[in-house]
Amino acid sequence: MELKLSQLLIDSALTGNVRSVEMALKKIAPKIKSDNPELYQYITNKLQSNLLRSKDNSKILPVDTDSRLQLVRVENPVLLPSAPILSEDIESKLLQVVKERSLMEKLLEVGLTPTKTILFEGPPGVGKTMSARWLANKLELPLIVLDLATVISSYLGKTGSNIRSVLDYASSFPCVMLLDEFDAIAKRRDDDRELGELKRLVTVLLQTLDDWPESSILIAATNHSELLDPAIWRRFDLQLKFSNPTPEMIESYIEQLHPDLKDHKELLCNLFSGKSFSDIERTFNLSKKEAFIKEKPFINILLKRSEHSEQTPATSKKHISKTERNEIILNLYRQGFSQRRISEETGLSRPTIKKIITTLQSIEST
Repeated sequence: MELKLSQLLIDSALTGNVRSVEMALKKIAPKIKSDNPELYQYITNKLQSNLLRSKDNSKILPVDTDSRLQLVRVENPVLLPSAPILSEDIESKLLQVVKERSLMEKLLEVGLTPTKTILFEGPPGVGKTMSARWLANKLELPLIVLDLATVISSYLGKTGSNIRSVLDYASSFPCVMLLDEFDAIAKRRDDDRELGELKRLVTVLLQTLDDWPESSILIAATNHSELLDPAIWRRFDLQLKFSNPTPEMIESYIEQLHPDLKDHKELLCNLFSGKSFSDIERTFNLSKKEAFIKEKPFINILLKRSEHSEQTPATSKKHISKTERNEIILNLYRQGFSQRRISEETGLSRPTIKKIITTLQSIEST
């Protein structure tokens, strides 16, 4: 055994630093495997037993001592109506996280550990929370979600105490812990506008990330990554950047959740370009309600077309303003639709479509 590893193990044991002891043993085990297989097996077994811990998650949920409100929400089991629609890069990396958990013993044998901390960054409504739920579902682990509204207290020192209670609870058994709106509790410590308590809280989070057990996965999600303290970034094993869905992802979304609209998916993909999944779903829900109330076809409401927009222009004018109609036509043209296709989608003749586009372009250029 190398002298430095022996010294690290001794120093860690004498100072009671359990995390450092584990790290030392993980480095020592592969080195003694061939010379002392018995000791190697003993160390490996001990590491695995500590890694897996107790699966009893029946502990009392942490609560705010003043309001008595629960500080976390628990999903167990995690049920998903459908899988999240992700980019190829993000999907492959999340699948690797799942694969690592199935190879935990082999990773330990070579002194490695599975991914345990992940940072999700990106705009709202693009699948960050859904991805955390999907990961918990795949690993068959409970999902623990921090209730930020309850955790942050107006009392000095209370927020830090609440955060510690939540993290101690989530690290005591295998689970997926989601810290949503992470920027609210991990802001830059050089921000003069923040209270001293929140600055001290960042130090607590840094220590927690360093000591987070391999038995669980901690996921932090933020819409404002620029607000995070710089020291936070390097504490995460994996960083994933989400963005608004591509046309291909929107197409998959329509095929998966609205298969009845697949004949219109090309048009919808272009109309929803640049929108988040939550924005798209909100539009779908509002259109469904309007279609139900007005007793009109859902797709016509969704496309802001009248019931007979594909038949005659005259009928179209009864249900949609001329200005709104012209805006739709120009937007479709800018998105690459041919005049023939726009004619098919709106029910207007091609000469009319051409005239509208030419007129609007002429107005814009003046």
